[in-house]
Amino acid sequence: GGAKEKKLRKIVVSTLLEEEDLAPLFDGSRWAGTRLWGAAVRGIQYVSGHLPGTEVSLMDHGIKLPTKDDKVTMLELGCGLGVPAMIYHMLGGDVVLTDQIDILSQLEKNVDSNFPQTAITSISRNNKNSSGESDINKQPTIQAMPLSWSRTDINGLLQEVGRSKIGFDIVINCDCVYEPLYGKSWHLLNETIDELLKVNPQCVVLSSMERRAADGIDNFLEEMRNMKNVGSVERVWFEEGRKIEIYITRGTS
Repeated sequence: GGAKEKKLRKIVVSTLLEEEDLAPLFDGSRWAGTRLWGAAVRGIQYVSGHLPGTEVSLMDHGIKLPTKDDKVTMLELGCGLGVPAMIYHMLGGDVVLTDQIDILSQLEKNVDSNFPQTAITSISRNNKNSSGESDINKQPTIQAMPLSWSRTDINGLLQEVGRSKIGFDIVINCDCVYEPLYGKSWHLLNETIDELLKVNPQCVVLSSMERRAADGIDNFLEEMRNMKNVGSVERVWFEEGRKIEIYITRGTS
């Protein structure tokens, strides 16, 4: 690597759910949140400039790494273990990881144990809310929050993190579309993405997905292209061997 390359320390990610979370573990969508998928690895490699031949694509979409003077914000949807957003935080990004509330205990523990200095926990969040603005804005932070995909809930989350007017710079979702496991929840994912682009049309939405039989991805993409606040959907990466595709979605202005 060149001089510009940043050396990352290790992150340790537990896939253990709390005892009370184990009973419904055979509900597939919850089990999926305890695995690191190939599409998640490729997604963060793309956004951090580590996929070969994607430099022009990154520049075209205005995707840049955070610097001390330019703090970049990322929201991860359906994050599971949350590895892409954690790595982006290590690169200097201000990140919010979201997933279903029933895997949040595992997610919060992973965030807190890896980033004790910069993690915003439910406790520190309450302190901030009661005492006005805290000084957390001085350095990039990382926090895990529950989110069910819908226009109402994403607006509630934006309000809670103080971003209801500005949204996020980058929104990433990895392997969140697979009908045999998640049904047609991609409708709600599209609603959520559309709302985020309504709030910030300059936002870059990255969807990294592994193609499988009857996955529903083509329908997801077709619907996405017709959403009111979506200006363009472009495939920026395709990997024949692992059948991983990455799409960039932009707003209407």
